Amino acid sequence: MEIKALKLKNKNNPNVFVVLTDCGEFELHSEPIVKHAIKKGEVADDVFNLAVAESSALIATEKATKYLANKLKTEQQIKDYLYKQGYHKSTVEAVLNKLKEYGLINDAYFAKSYIASNKNFSTNKLKQKLISFGVKQDVLSEFLLDVDDYPSCKIHAQKFLKNKEINKQTIEKLTRNLASKGYNFETIKRVFNDIKLDFE
Repeated sequence: MEIKALKLKNKNNPNVFVVLTDCGEFELHSEPIVKHAIKKGEVADDVFNLAVAESSALIATEKATKYLANKLKTEQQIKDYLYKQGYHKSTVEAVLNKLKEYGLINDAYFAKSYIASNKNFSTNKLKQKLISFGVKQDVLSEFLLDVDDYPSCKIHAQKFLKNKEINKQTIEKLTRNLASKGYNFETIKRVFNDIKLDFE
């Protein structure tokens, strides 16, 4: 294979180069370029292909790390992001393993943090949200066991009733509102009893 030119892809990222060859255009990371002495002229196909594979994993890891920079993400969210970027399964798996090794993704920690930050959500809503983020059932169940729906349900009920006339229609609307938020019958009944509302 003949390398015709190497040029920096973006001035803001000194690690990624565009490499023009007689077989097309490729992106290479600076590490494999140095490691395999990739330069203008002839290069063995197997050496170049190895540099391309290593570069793909390194560039994908950098993108995933930036994606993680502002907010915790689950393994599934990272996986979906990388697939949308066009990376193949082998590269995605390599990146996920590296991020786990660095401690940058941990679904158990994500679930624990999300639950702690959303104490106004019912257990059912938390479960739905975490599943949508890709957290597995066995992981989230451990943390949902300690969630008590009563405090948040009571807060939602009191907020809903503020400045409203207490009558049958209001109570029916409140019941539907709380149910839509994922609170079960027993929790709603307990709250109604506590704030002296006739549940029937």
